[in-house]
Amino acid sequence: MSQLIHRSSLSRAISASLVALSCASTGASASVLEEVFVTSQKRIENIQDIGLSVSAFSGDQMDALGMVNTTDIIQQVPGLQLQSFTPAFTAFNLRGISQNNFQDNLEAPVAVYINDAYVGSMNAINGQLFDMERVEVLRGPQGTLFGRNATGGLIHYATNIASSDNLNGYVKGSLGSFDRKSIEGAVGGGLADGIRGRLAARWEEADGYIENKVGQRDQQGADGYVVRGALQFDIGDTIVADLIASYSEDSDVPTGVYVIQDADVTDLGLATPTSAPSPDPHEDFSDGGYFERESTSITGKLSWEISDTLQLVSITNSLEMDKFYLEDADGTPSAVTGAIFDFSTEAEYSQWSQEIRLSGDHDDFRWSTGLFYLDIEGDYQSIADGNVITPTYNTAVTSTTLDSTNWSIFGQMEYDFDYNWTAIVGYRWSQDDKDIDMLTTDDSRNPDGSDDGLGPVAQVQDISGVNTIDYGDYAARLQLNYTSEADDLYFVSYNRGIKGGNWSPNRSVTVEDFKHDEEVLHAYEIGSKLTLKDGVARINTTLFYYDYQDYQQFSLLNATPQVVNRDATNRGGEVELFITPNESWDIVLGLSVIDSEVDGAPTALGIDHEDVELPNAPEFSANALVRYNWEAMGGEFTAQVDGAYTGEQYLEGTNNPSSKEDGYFVGNANVTYTTEDGAWKYSAWVKNFTDEEYRLYHLDLAILDVFIGDGFGFTQEVYAPPRTFGITATYNFGD
Repeated sequence: MSQLIHRSSLSRAISASLVALSCASTGASASVLEEVFVTSQKRIENIQDIGLSVSAFSGDQMDALGMVNTTDIIQQVPGLQLQSFTPAFTAFNLRGISQNNFQDNLEAPVAVYINDAYVGSMNAINGQLFDMERVEVLRGPQGTLFGRNATGGLIHYATNIASSDNLNGYVKGSLGSFDRKSIEGAVGGGLADGIRGRLAARWEEADGYIENKVGQRDQQGADGYVVRGALQFDIGDTIVADLIASYSEDSDVPTGVYVIQDADVTDLGLATPTSAPSPDPHEDFSDGGYFERESTSITGKLSWEISDTLQLVSITNSLEMDKFYLEDADGTPSAVTGAIFDFSTEAEYSQWSQEIRLSGDHDDFRWSTGLFYLDIEGDYQSIADGNVITPTYNTAVTSTTLDSTNWSIFGQMEYDFDYNWTAIVGYRWSQDDKDIDMLTTDDSRNPDGSDDGLGPVAQVQDISGVNTIDYGDYAARLQLNYTSEADDLYFVSYNRGIKGGNWSPNRSVTVEDFKHDEEVLHAYEIGSKLTLKDGVARINTTLFYYDYQDYQQFSLLNATPQVVNRDATNRGGEVELFITPNESWDIVLGLSVIDSEVDGAPTALGIDHEDVELPNAPEFSANALVRYNWEAMGGEFTAQVDGAYTGEQYLEGTNNPSSKEDGYFVGNANVTYTTEDGAWKYSAWVKNFTDEEYRLYHLDLAILDVFIGDGFGFTQEVYAPPRTFGITATYNFGD
């Protein structure tokens, strides 16, 4: 994804005008839902003119609609869900497609970009959104236009860069439930002739919403900050260089806690609960855990307008991330039960990527081509520590080093062969090379944890010949667009998407046992984008059919996370409706339908549970937002109610009955007052005003009853936050 192109003083003015058209006005004279201009196809386009299933919000729209974090955005994007039961793991789910395995070394099928740069680790995605220019969500396979190939779609976060010569900025502070506090701000402007800068930062702290009843810290809190700086340089009249650097840190965040429900294992290998659900899912009796992370990202972008019809763009990124996560997996106080079952993961991750694109625009013919290179190096370690799996105290360590490189060449052409018709052809060749080294050890100790003198014993080491993956394949796109005399768009497309193979490191005997193959997706779409009643309403509709070969399915065979390959199909559609009946009202309605089937999913006993649904893929979901503004007290008031209904779904790929989550509705509301000059804004808000109880996560560990006995099988659950309240104040300054 590319930022708006700032080529010169004139082009910056043009770009600013485009952004102004896409953003909300602070007064009552304009709708907050005016059309957004996006760069989904690497050029500035009205979202209604793009033959893709894409949802987008400008930064001003996000601010006006009260979207302060990723969850707020997801609730208003049909077909999009977020799996983020801990800050250590963030996985987006589009049309039921997501990264189902929580292991650190795997890339997700829904790619994430921050300021055009691909983020290859789910651990490196920070949920703090601030000083945003735009968020774009593209559904379906990606690969012929830019960046990393992906089968599920992509999320792009575009932050405000140093694009203005005028002094401007803001300061925002919030207070909320569970002693939540946050402050953020940004300042930018011209530094010298042809040089601009911007500095932004955000800090957040909160107690956990899960109360610990045995004297430990409350869990699922927050304690972190992000600092981001940007510089922009004019190099002559045709070249603009952007440099963006960010640093984030989460420090000793209390997390890694679960609601535990006792369970036996069935003959098929699925959990059957043997105890009643917890009367209060926001209470905890464990020894607790914590999470720490720091990451540094540096992105450089060079945009060269070679001529009126030819442009070259280079994007370079370096990302470093260190993470540690500890959980009390058994969920009980060791001082009372004597049981110790701690699980921790540690990752040292670094990536470097380079993308070069050349594009041309020649009236009825548009084209782009490019190269992409990605180098990932990761050192990962997981430790299962305690006295419940074996009769003695045991520490089981799995250490993995994974080196992964990808190079790709891609291109796409569009030709208007008639006034109303456009044909699109795209192609990509992608080559993945991956190497893994792994060592697992068992260190038995005395029951009290003291050294038994035997020392650690190596179980699995690097096995040459099976520790390398070389994989090359192609992605492709064929599409036909029809634009009516009323400027309504109709499109039909075929995409071939690809995602490379990998390993799911576990305590298997050989490395070959946990290698999974690449997946191939044949995706078919048909859609329309209509503007009604002279712009009063816009309705965007897409229908899709996915045919997967070797879909990468999650399994918990022998209580170890793995990925296996199974064929799968997925069909459904989305509808988005935006209505602005007058200057005071804005209405958003969304709908998503999914019907999926996977040929099978191995249970913990290795038995295939046949014809299962995709996890986190509700057959029906819907969203709505109603916003009303009026002038009073020398300024403007805005009242907003929004919410999302998520239908029945399975939280696990095996479709374990215990993982079935009933449908639920989450509603939010806020009231905002903005002064006449737009400088001050005051908001009061409530999240989840119905205090809905629903699960974000479920893990079936009933198989431990087979391994250990004594009724030790259980499932782990994480529940979403309860109802929360808060207030926010914002001060804007400059132009």
